[in-house]
Amino acid sequence: MLMSCSSKHLAVVKQNGKFGAINKKGAFIIEPKWDYILLDDKGKPALVEKSGLYGYINRKGEILINPKYNDGDLFSEGLALVSNFEDKYGYINIDGDTIIDFQFEENAWGDFSNGLADVVLNEKSGYIDKSGQFVISPQFEICYPFRSDIAMVMDTTHNFKLIDKAGNLFEYNDENIGDRKILPPKESYPGAFKTENGCGRLNDKGDTIIPPNYLSTGNLSNGMHIVQAKNKKWGAYDEKGNLVIEPQFDGLWHFYEGVANFSLNEKYGFVNKKGKIVIEPQFDYASQFNNGLAYVELNGKVGFIDKKGQVVIPLIYEPNRGTRFE
Repeated sequence: MLMSCSSKHLAVVKQNGKFGAINKKGAFIIEPKWDYILLDDKGKPALVEKSGLYGYINRKGEILINPKYNDGDLFSEGLALVSNFEDKYGYINIDGDTIIDFQFEENAWGDFSNGLADVVLNEKSGYIDKSGQFVISPQFEICYPFRSDIAMVMDTTHNFKLIDKAGNLFEYNDENIGDRKILPPKESYPGAFKTENGCGRLNDKGDTIIPPNYLSTGNLSNGMHIVQAKNKKWGAYDEKGNLVIEPQFDGLWHFYEGVANFSLNEKYGFVNKKGKIVIEPQFDYASQFNNGLAYVELNGKVGFIDKKGQVVIPLIYEPNRGTRFE
């Protein structure tokens, strides 16, 4: 389905206590009339709330399913988890048809992933397919989504195990699943290690790239590791083990799109991967950049800036931390 440029990237904003969504030019695409909006970063329908009822709209603001549910979640693999007024959960399609009857209990996840969804029945968790049939019977305390061919579960003795789609359970640790070796994701490896002196990082050859002198070290993000020194100040290493940013900030967050937001003396700014401050600390709060713009707060108002620090969407909205252009 083709999408107009005006609604390709949207950010949820709050105005006069109501939520809407604007494009990168600051124009409202979804009028601020909702009590809550949850956008999906893949362009799927948005979840909206009005007067305690949940429904769905498209990215043009057009109502797809009128608010009529007691609770709801975003669509995943064509189905959305919703609840009726008996606090039972089922699944609907984009037309609002009930595909899987309301029979399940409240669940922390419930989204379909790799063809299966974790659900709760009689206070036990299991997995169903898109017809609503149990593929793995409800027998666990907690079931996590299948993000690949395996998922994590917590059994009735409160021990965590891994499970495949056939229901086979595997003991695991940080290095092995049964007799198979775990290959860590590229962006989270090198992994952390700790000594009596502090925390550090190793590369994939086992070489120390960050000495164990820190209170904490962050996972690799955008080619950088953030670190917190023992004086509580934050800095950053590159993936080759070079200390690029001396610990100097009160707070430093993961790098995205080549820059990281930091706090210093209760003001927020941005630093690049060479350690140069590219946007001086001047805001009361700032989030990470996403699709070229970052959410900022100043004097109780919210807007968006570009990577030059220019305000491209005026600071006229009410605080709504966590929003970004998606």
